[in-house]
Amino acid sequence: MVIALVSITLVAFAIYYYYNTQVYVNVETPKVTWVSGSDIAASLGTNGTWCQITMNNLEPNATTVYTDALNFTVNTDSSSSGMVLQILTVSDSNSIIWGVRFYVFNPGASSTSLTLVDGGNATINNTDGNQPIAQVGYRQATANSGYGSTTVPIQSSGFTGVAAKTYIIAIEVKGAAGISTGSTANMGLKLLWS
Repeated sequence: MVIALVSITLVAFAIYYYYNTQVYVNVETPKVTWVSGSDIAASLGTNGTWCQITMNNLEPNATTVYTDALNFTVNTDSSSSGMVLQILTVSDSNSIIWGVRFYVFNPGASSTSLTLVDGGNATINNTDGNQPIAQVGYRQATANSGYGSTTVPIQSSGFTGVAAKTYIIAIEVKGAAGISTGSTANMGLKLLWS
């Protein structure tokens, strides 16, 4: 009887202790925040840490350049660090994308003349006037290899992300032959710390 009472008391104490134990979690501020540009549809993920863009109205065998597609800001509480841009997913059931390339630029008061994969040029405003600091692309198997990889995920070359700085992303995309201009494709993007 005494053993039973001691056992019940110990179990009751253990249960009381369990319910009064608290776990404290510090929620970390995201290191990067995505910002939508003005010329492409983007859905920003939780806390802006990833994004999905929708490409539509592509023309067959024609290149479209989104010069104000996306921006991202390295948050002020993040120290300068190595970063890469990653194409995480591609959802293109109608195969409208022949090739796509993402270009990351430093911001500034100048413009940059960007040479495209197929040899054309585009002017990217609000840059420091220099060529991209990173780029990454995706393509169909028979497209120009300058667009990039035929598989995802794929990462850009590395670059240094500086705190409180907003970077510019321009996108070059070529529509596949014979596509319907009403079709859409989605691409998921992330920024990773290297």
